[in-house]
Amino acid sequence: MPPLPLLALAVGVSVANPFYSQSLLPPIAADLGLDAGVSVLVPAATQWGLSASLLLLLPLGDRLERRRLLVLSAAGMALACLAIVLAPSFQLLLPAFFAVGLCALVPYLLPPFLAELTPEARRGQVLGTLLSGQFSGLLLARSFSGVMAELAGWRAIYALSALLMLGVALLFRHRLPRQQPPQPLGYLALQRSQLRLWLRHPALRQACLRQALLFGAFMAIWSGLALHLAAPPWRFGPAAIGAFGLVGLVSIAAARPIGRLVDRHGPGLIVRAGCLLGLAGLLLLAFGAGSLVSLVIGMACLDLGVQGTYVAHQTTVLSLDGTARTRLGGWLFFTAYLGAALCSLLVAHVWDSWQWHGTALFAAGLVLVALLIPTSGDGSGRLTPPGRG
Repeated sequence: MPPLPLLALAVGVSVANPFYSQSLLPPIAADLGLDAGVSVLVPAATQWGLSASLLLLLPLGDRLERRRLLVLSAAGMALACLAIVLAPSFQLLLPAFFAVGLCALVPYLLPPFLAELTPEARRGQVLGTLLSGQFSGLLLARSFSGVMAELAGWRAIYALSALLMLGVALLFRHRLPRQQPPQPLGYLALQRSQLRLWLRHPALRQACLRQALLFGAFMAIWSGLALHLAAPPWRFGPAAIGAFGLVGLVSIAAARPIGRLVDRHGPGLIVRAGCLLGLAGLLLLAFGAGSLVSLVIGMACLDLGVQGTYVAHQTTVLSLDGTARTRLGGWLFFTAYLGAALCSLLVAHVWDSWQWHGTALFAAGLVLVALLIPTSGDGSGRLTPPGRG
């Protein structure tokens, strides 16, 4: 087995790929002669690919040999990034970006893979370490791609990523053990089983709904923050606004200690603490909007709270049924992204009417609802008796 920090790095390299394009839209539009509105189809195609992947491909982790699926996902991502580098037109670029989303499975396959190999007493710590790599990739994707675009053009980051993902595929192929799913099912039965899992486990439904609300609040406030900092009295430029994302370093550093706290005290306590911390941060953002210090502290509290609940929720969900970990994790990932997408649409209307204060209070309302959702089960992360899934 590779060292855990190396696997966390592989997750960070993998999770960044779908998010590079968000800071590259102006140079993409200029290079291909596109209107700004048309260039928005690039990240949209990636998100549609990711959604299709989470719904249709991720459940295969409970049917196929898992190391092979990880290798194929990493190699597919390398090919998708190479297709972006070589695409001569926008008509060919969109399918390549869709393929980037479709192949973005490594961050979602590796946690259940390692959960299968990890003793229950250390599962939270291991997942926290992987998530620190995931947070790092998300945090650095936008700023790093912008720097690469300035130095060598917008396609350069995808050329580099193609090489890195090829290295990840080779690492998985030669260093990970083979892992057969406990009870492989046919594909149609696998898809039908997802609804049964949703209906069978109240803790799954609660974790998914709670994380969707929290991710929705997180994305809403980050969307509003760029508009708030670009307006008077701040008038920050893109570089200064992007640097604000460095408050996420707090959650990166805290991910592994949070995992240990989950192992020691159970996920339920960490979820409640994360919701309360996020709510406090949002109230500080709403009522301290004129202070840069308040904005920094508020964003750090929100980021730490949301990411802390993510560690706890993942520990809970992956412990519900040892025969269906990939499908259970897929529900958590899919609903989190769905909540983020829906709330990002809503925040445009909130901003038009109530600007920053309304956006911050809207996000606070989402977190408050998440805090009020009850918790089922013992909250210990112990496995329930395996079902057929």
